[in-house]
Amino acid sequence: MNEAWISLDAAERRKNWRAGSYLTAVCAGVALAVTLSTDSSPFWWVFSILCAWIISMAYVINRGYGRSLLTRDGIVVFNGFLGKRSIPWGDVTNIEKRHHTARSSSWWDLRLTRMSGRPLTIPGAFTSSRYDPKFEAKYVLLCQYWRQSTG
Repeated sequence: MNEAWISLDAAERRKNWRAGSYLTAVCAGVALAVTLSTDSSPFWWVFSILCAWIISMAYVINRGYGRSLLTRDGIVVFNGFLGKRSIPWGDVTNIEKRHHTARSSSWWDLRLTRMSGRPLTIPGAFTSSRYDPKFEAKYVLLCQYWRQSTG
């Protein structure tokens, strides 16, 4: 088998950036409200909101630009600016689609479980749609590589 990439395409990345823009607007609005409503120095409130925003945007950027390389020997996971790791297919025990639900949204992602029991979320594979053909194709491709390498 040739090598294959699992990553978000341009439309999916734009959607991810829209979520980041929404997060930025909410944090800016909260910081502005705190600044206008506080009689004393709002420095610590604004600093706390800024720290939360930085952590959240790092997650959004990593989620949008993380990708995975599928090879005959294993999967190489590139987590954006957080580094990379290589996992042989023999160490993978399960691949599953996971559904997450929050107050106002839900999303799906792919996760593999290693022999050590530690799970790893696959970057470049998530969706907020109930049925997304691109997401399903990534899941099928990942399972094909795993099955063909382990027999």
